[in-house]
Amino acid sequence: MSTGSSADRSASKAWKDSLNSTCNRLLTHYANLLKAASLDARDNSDPRSGGGLQTEADNPPPPLAENVEMSAVQAKLAAENICVATSNLLDLIRTLRLSVLLMDEEAIQGEEEEMALELCEQTIDAERDCLVLESKLMGIRDEEIQTKVK
Repeated sequence: MSTGSSADRSASKAWKDSLNSTCNRLLTHYANLLKAASLDARDNSDPRSGGGLQTEADNPPPPLAENVEMSAVQAKLAAENICVATSNLLDLIRTLRLSVLLMDEEAIQGEEEEMALELCEQTIDAERDCLVLESKLMGIRDEEIQTKVK
């Protein structure tokens, strides 16, 4: 193979690493946003503030109104952040689709063959390991049988 092929592989590996990094960052960000959205606003309030006295039927007491307002702001902010994270994820999906469309058939077949060869090598290695373990097990069983016979 030529050196261009190894350069393509390193570029491909760099792109995959960048893609994995972006996906992990987005998923972590999304998980943090979901955690933040699920937090109760009362966790941040002073327990000594009390419930206040509701003197009018239409107006809630100040601490309750503050908690409701804070919850509304947090929910709106979390929803907006989730929308941004989803938009970033959709951009990533579009980029992936475009990259697949731009890849030529030979490159795709080459990658598939490379992956198939790697899997075959892993299978052969696993079979070798299995044979070694089986031979060790047979040796142990033979030693047990010989000690029982004596």
